[in-house]
Amino acid sequence: MRKAATQGLLILALCLAAAGGGFAVYRHLAKPTVIDQTPSLAPEITLNDLTGQPRKLSEWRGKLVLVNFWATWCAPCLHEIPMLLDFQQQYGARGLQIVGAAMDDLEAVKNGAPQLGINYPVLVGDTEIVDAMQALGDTIGALPYSVLIDANGSIVFRKHGEFQHDELQKLVEQHLPSS
Repeated sequence: MRKAATQGLLILALCLAAAGGGFAVYRHLAKPTVIDQTPSLAPEITLNDLTGQPRKLSEWRGKLVLVNFWATWCAPCLHEIPMLLDFQQQYGARGLQIVGAAMDDLEAVKNGAPQLGINYPVLVGDTEIVDAMQALGDTIGALPYSVLIDANGSIVFRKHGEFQHDELQKLVEQHLPSS
């Protein structure tokens, strides 16, 4: 009986340690983190759009491009999308191009994108998206993940987690030509 009680306490201690560790990881990933800001040339990446057509990141060269990695099952991603829609509408004529790269099932994105009112190109895939995230500097694979690429094709900003409105506005205005 005493051995069973000791084993039960050991299992309880392990569960608490695992829960604490899981919570610490969650808090780390849930907190938006800015990654190094050293400009570097963005690699050429090709991903399929919702019609299955391959699209190259370089086709938006000459614009300020915000690549936003998201998924239909990612609550913080979905929370961020209305703000991205507003930014595309407000700054698109000045040269901002948001590109949504969905790490998701094609059908889920085909159904979800119109319901969300997405007004920018959407690319989709699973392992291809993970490879693209890694190529653009993502080291942890968490969503949302965003990369800001200037008109010359240099990565100028990377971030895990949701943008705050003021933060994104400052970045966009800093990197767009003044009107």
